[in-house]
Amino acid sequence: MKTQISRDSFQPEKRYTGVHQQQGRVITDADWNELVDVCREQLIQALADVVGNGSPRTGAVAITADRKIQPGDLYVDGIRAELPGSAPLLASAQPDLPGYPALPATGPYIVYADVWDRVVTSLEDGTLRDPGLHGADTCTRTQTMLQVKTCPDTVNPETGIPKRGNATLSLSLHTNLEAGDPCDPCAGLIAAGKGRVGSYLFRLEVHAVEGTAANPTRLILKWSSENGAEQYEALAVEKMPPGFVATNYVYEFHNPATEKQLGVFLGTGFTPTHGAIKTTYEIPVAPPKELVRRWDGFCELTKSGSVWSLATGVDKGVTLTTGGLATAPGHVTLGSSIQINLEALQLTLDLSGKTFMAGDFWLAPVREAVLNPGDAVLTSTEPRGIVHHYLLLARVQADGTLIPFNDADKRRHAFPPLTDLHAHDVGYVTTCSSGLFDATHDNVEKALNRLCQLAAEHIAYTADCTKGLYAGFVGTVKQALDKICEIQASHVGFTKPCDTSVYHGSTIATVDDALRLLCNVTAGQIGFAKPCDTSIYQGQTVATVEDALRLLCNVTAGQIAYTPGGACTFLNQPGIDTVQEALDALCARPAGGGCRITVGKDGGVFATLEEALKTHLEQGKRDICLCLLPGDHEFPGQLVSPKVDNVNLCLSGCGHATRLHLLKEPAHFRGFASVCLSDMEVFTHDVPNGAFVFDHCRDVSLKGMAVSGFITEGFLVGAHGAKSVAMHCLELEAASPDSLKMAVELLSAHPALAELYQITDRTAFDQKSVEAAKALSDLSLQDRRTLSGEIGQRVKAATAVLGNRERQSYLDFTILLRQTKVSVADFVAALGAIRIEANRARPAVALSVVDAGADWTLGDCDILGIVTLYGTLPSGPLPADVTKNFDALVKQGKATFAGIGTTFRATGCRVTRIDVSTAVRQRIADIIAGSGGTLTDLFSTAMLGDITLFSQDNQMAFLNTSLSSSVFEAGSVLVAVVMGSTTIYVGNRGAGEAVIINITPQGRSQQAANLGITISG
Repeated sequence: MKTQISRDSFQPEKRYTGVHQQQGRVITDADWNELVDVCREQLIQALADVVGNGSPRTGAVAITADRKIQPGDLYVDGIRAELPGSAPLLASAQPDLPGYPALPATGPYIVYADVWDRVVTSLEDGTLRDPGLHGADTCTRTQTMLQVKTCPDTVNPETGIPKRGNATLSLSLHTNLEAGDPCDPCAGLIAAGKGRVGSYLFRLEVHAVEGTAANPTRLILKWSSENGAEQYEALAVEKMPPGFVATNYVYEFHNPATEKQLGVFLGTGFTPTHGAIKTTYEIPVAPPKELVRRWDGFCELTKSGSVWSLATGVDKGVTLTTGGLATAPGHVTLGSSIQINLEALQLTLDLSGKTFMAGDFWLAPVREAVLNPGDAVLTSTEPRGIVHHYLLLARVQADGTLIPFNDADKRRHAFPPLTDLHAHDVGYVTTCSSGLFDATHDNVEKALNRLCQLAAEHIAYTADCTKGLYAGFVGTVKQALDKICEIQASHVGFTKPCDTSVYHGSTIATVDDALRLLCNVTAGQIGFAKPCDTSIYQGQTVATVEDALRLLCNVTAGQIAYTPGGACTFLNQPGIDTVQEALDALCARPAGGGCRITVGKDGGVFATLEEALKTHLEQGKRDICLCLLPGDHEFPGQLVSPKVDNVNLCLSGCGHATRLHLLKEPAHFRGFASVCLSDMEVFTHDVPNGAFVFDHCRDVSLKGMAVSGFITEGFLVGAHGAKSVAMHCLELEAASPDSLKMAVELLSAHPALAELYQITDRTAFDQKSVEAAKALSDLSLQDRRTLSGEIGQRVKAATAVLGNRERQSYLDFTILLRQTKVSVADFVAALGAIRIEANRARPAVALSVVDAGADWTLGDCDILGIVTLYGTLPSGPLPADVTKNFDALVKQGKATFAGIGTTFRATGCRVTRIDVSTAVRQRIADIIAGSGGTLTDLFSTAMLGDITLFSQDNQMAFLNTSLSSSVFEAGSVLVAVVMGSTTIYVGNRGAGEAVIINITPQGRSQQAANLGITISG
């Protein structure tokens, strides 16, 4: 198809990156189209640099063992192309290449993809017309074709098939055209048969090619001063638009199949079909006949040897001929090029040594305002398009089987996401001469694995010795080590260091000499100087080793001195000077050593946490430091409160190896000077009202913990009455009774999945998900794909009630089900992702900031649930009228805000939603009802940076708010309402048209670089 455009202004060589409309200036179709081309070129160049050519690990186009095409997508020269569908199909059934035969049963041949762009108009796709505009035809579309073809195995399609022709075209206006009369705008358009200039877009196109592209034997060219875009459904003459049928045009009858059969075809058993060109409007009897476009003219050329001849042709009703005057209309001059006198233009196209492909076209804007007779319109210009891009997909052997991919092809046709790159995804070419690596070690993983077999014979060694055993040695480490087998004591020099009784009076030149003397040495001949005067040696005469050894026969721990190291503070005390005294002190120590008292049934000082806390609290200890050993611990959940003032409690674990299970009630800490919890996993099981409550504990610190629970009331973690609260590297997951209902409904097509998502306990879910994954893995591929289709239909029906992330988690799972091979681990990960997004879509309260009395710090926390401010129950979205009325009172100065001097900091956190409490909502309602008032007891400062909020309708109330470098995942919705005296926004982003309502006295907030977010104030 062709598009009605005035010109093609896209010029990639000028490196334009945008098209900008000016005030009061006209915008043309060329401007719009150039903007589209600029944006697409930027994307293609970026993808070409990053991806290049190949296909992704999942969802890729591939050739199956039975020579069918697996639909999917691929990239060629940075262009992404897609073959729709899920089930393998024959080459004869591919939608982008109708009429192509199935892949041959015998070879050899190569299968490749031909990717190119074509125009689609409303003649082919009726939905491009809008019935609401009386069927108006507005814009055309561009479609990327993905055609699977074959070629001989002697041809490399990526380098051996031209991407487009390279013939060069020159156009100029006839010198016998009359100049236009400025008083008569039509004078330059009609000049008594001498042609016209006008303003139009001239198109020359290669209609058909016979022979090879580089050496054609027959060419059909066609041209139009309407860009060939006057095209309609082919009907009887009287039903065609007025003026379309005339004697000075030729007509091409075509259909969608002929539009798709352009380019080069090297395989056997197929000949492309081209449109039928008629010199009069006469609808053919047989297809193609469905659509018709008109051209100014055409010509058919044939070649014998190297000589071209004109077979037939016409231009604007004038028959083309090689005879007559060279300046006459319709005259053709043939040689190494063809020159044709058209109505207004003189066309020159190089033929000798040039490549031609069906679909090649040239465009030339002709403008009467700037062109005069004899002016050049184009000069030696290659075709504008069509540009074909090729990717080799498979090699087929003589017996019809596929040649297996080598390692490089595997990487190319199964490239991973950059976030999942492994060593086997990176190629390696050896340059090693030692023999450690060979051609089979063609990726980094194989090369690294080969290092496990590294031996001494692979390592070169050149000695720098000038004498002795290795003088002048060049070889490997193995050869050098083997020489050690030959070493003799006589090879090793020796200088007598002393003149003891062993060497006294002896001549010693080599180790051999020294060793001979040592054969008969005795302890009595070896001198010994007493290094200390401990109880072992005290008062003893010790001159030789023999004297010292006799004393050591009866040594005891009490005779061995001991000085503790700097880190061992427990043993660094008066009265511990010997090993015996140190051992005695350690035996008497209750904890058995170290600065923490261990808790655990297997080796702990206390068997249970309940016992350890009870013992220390009843003893009135002010500093309690407990360590939960690896394994599972149970705590019944109770009030934990000291009996004396200023008690500090520190409870740590061993990371994920320590699992604390809370039973019946939350762990309620009250009245401590400080509470520090760290490095453990915590599960609430059937505790409906949370995991931890910190009640009037002055300093609260949580670090490196993962806390999960099923909450029917209350919150997972909460604090009130504190002075400082610090939480770092926490994972909080709070599920509600409604969290998994949708998952049960959508996945109930498989019993194991329906049972899995009825499990609320996180630990039990993780264990059961492995069993469910194994059940899915054991299904046949057909059963998995059937299941995928059923789940996909349910997800599609539920689109209105699913958020984008939750919906995508189900779609990712359906895609995984359709894969040929899927590991149990992949299924487990997908099932876990569905649970996370389900909990995120219908969350419970994960963290309750009950009051603003403490300075709060949240750092690098992942909070799967709601964070409530100033209470325990989340308010939910404020009604639009409440927001509007409260904002009006704030702007009028009748409603104000008051802080209490504390700060709320959150950096690097991922949070489902932040909400104020129902108490805040009621206070706002009271202020509105009373036509004024103050929202009191707020954090004076909130500094929120680098946080991600996944849900819409976040609500925040702080006296002064700074929100920077943060992301709102919800798009095209109200993502937040921020209330307070002042707000500053810097560098925040939102998906779609995210909106923040800003309720402050100054109206619109101070803001900078907030991409994709509209601040309403």
